[in-house]
Amino acid sequence: MKACGIVAEYNPLHSGHVYQINMAKHISGADCIIVVMSGNFVQRGEPSVIDKYARTRAALMSGADIVIELPVFYALSSAENFARGAVLTLNALKTDSICFGAETDNPDTLTRISEAIISETAEYKTVLNKELAQGASFPAARQAALLECIPESKDIIAGSNNILALEYIKTILKNNLAIKYFPVLRQGAGYNDESDLAEHASAFGIRKMLISGDYSKAKAFLTPDMYNEIISSCNCPIFLDDFSNIFNHKMLSLKQACALNNFSFAEKLAEYEDLSPDIAKRFANTFTGRCCISEFAMNIKTKNIVYSRICRCIMHIILEITKKQSEIYNINAVPYIRLLGFNKTGQEYLSFVKKDLTVPLITKTADYKELLAFDLACSDIYSQVIYEKFGTELRNEVLQGVIRV
Repeated sequence: MKACGIVAEYNPLHSGHVYQINMAKHISGADCIIVVMSGNFVQRGEPSVIDKYARTRAALMSGADIVIELPVFYALSSAENFARGAVLTLNALKTDSICFGAETDNPDTLTRISEAIISETAEYKTVLNKELAQGASFPAARQAALLECIPESKDIIAGSNNILALEYIKTILKNNLAIKYFPVLRQGAGYNDESDLAEHASAFGIRKMLISGDYSKAKAFLTPDMYNEIISSCNCPIFLDDFSNIFNHKMLSLKQACALNNFSFAEKLAEYEDLSPDIAKRFANTFTGRCCISEFAMNIKTKNIVYSRICRCIMHIILEITKKQSEIYNINAVPYIRLLGFNKTGQEYLSFVKKDLTVPLITKTADYKELLAFDLACSDIYSQVIYEKFGTELRNEVLQGVIRV
């Protein structure tokens, strides 16, 4: 059996995602579609609008055959680490190919750009270092270096989906993986587009509809099963600012432990993943304990420190993701494969490859509580916010079984 992988968040699942699943089947000729999906926290540094099990059920009803959870560390990482964790998971599952949405469907150009980033020619490094020395953020500096080396990359390296596409290809090339890759031209609204005029709205735009309570408008773009999961749920929707009380309490506790000394406070914050000393200092000097997360993040945001990175930093603090802890994940293999759900085709594929897997395939959480301890703790925090907002309790993760359709 052949499998094609898709990396997704389905936050929430909409018609554009179904288009990609169908195209992945067509282009790859695969027998099985494996989705590696972020769990209850996503790469923008936010909670998922609805829990991972609801999204898994909707995905399996929309063409996915297997849904695997991307560990929280990777799900809340930079584009590079996010892509690396997802691709290595697909590789561990013996996936033949990966299909990803992009603002271009030209694999040759994407490959050239990826190779330029990996090789770091003298010309590339000169421009990169010059831009960094002038205070540019790393993404901006890399973009300038690529434009110098590959002028035709101008309209490619700025696309949000293309940025992830390049990271998927980089991981495949750097690790010499036998995974083919197929870009699919993104249809409908752009990644950060709030428009509701296109055939396929963006997940970002749909979340805005849910924030405003306009469920009838969102229904036009969601899959029927995703819409039903949302309207029948007693624990949805969840948004970033719902975590504000936890964040403020955590920050106040850290500050108190540092005897209210801002210098010591900043040093402590710099221990968390992705918080540079400069960002940590800005956090310490800006924090009052009275802002919601979105307001605090906007106060931190600068030209060279993007909003999504700040939100990831905030989630790293809330979930206790430290630089030291990252050593566990910064290796060329994933620690485990956690199965969220599958259908009959998925079951056949897992039986086909199971004997060749070199990392644990987790189908029963109770048997791997120690290995999953960190991710389970993160789910507890997500569940606590749901309880505070809606007064409902999610089922204990240890008792939650794999979803079968």
